[in-house]
Formats: sequence, structure tokens, C-alpha cells
Amino acid sequence: MSAAANQSWPSFWRQITTAINKKDRVAIRKMMPNNFADDSGGLNGKEWLKYIDENERNGSWRDIQKSFAKGTKYSKEWSAKGIPTRVTKDEGYYFEFRKDKRWYFAGVVGD
Repeated sequence: MSAAANQSWPSFWRQITTAINKKDRVAIRKMMPNNFADDSGGLNGKEWLKYIDENERNGSWRDIQKSFAKGTKYSKEWSAKGIPTRVTKDEGYYFEFRKDKRWYFAGVVGD
């Protein structure tokens, strides 16, 4: 993983976990790329957040918070494509370090 990716990860991780725990949709959206990948549903980032809100009674936010609370791991397999990538330890969500030298909450891991 590149030095820049390693160096910027802790700060990004603090910001995204704080936003997830507070359900701060505006902050979360700013950390999502325009091509956020909701693998099974085909939703963009804004639509995905709306879906999560609509399904809160079913535990959607709780499930995301639990996944993020477990932390992440570097994915050699995904990073082999040339984009440094981390996944939550339960392999529910992934994060990419893109060419603009920023981490993004890039999507939901496929089923």
C-alpha cells in the first residue's frame, strides 16, 4: 500500500466511523465517491443512504455501525487492481484510496 494511503488512513477512518456512529448523512456522503457501488441494489450513494434510513427499523444503521466497529483490513486481492483498498473485517464494506490521493467509502461488498 502506498505511503500516502497508509499515512492518510487513520484520519479518514476516524472521520468515517464518527459520521457512521452519528448517522451524519451529509458527512458520509462527502466521503463517498460519485460512483459508490451498492453491489446488489444498484443504488448511488445518496439513494443508498436513503435506503438505509428507510430500513432503520430493521437494523440497517445498527448493522453498519457494528461492521465498522470491528475495524478494517488491507485487501491484497482488491488492491492488486492498482487501487489501495481496505475492507471491513466482516467484509461488508470497502474503502478505496483513489488517484486524487483521498480515501473514499467506496461501496458495499457483493453478496
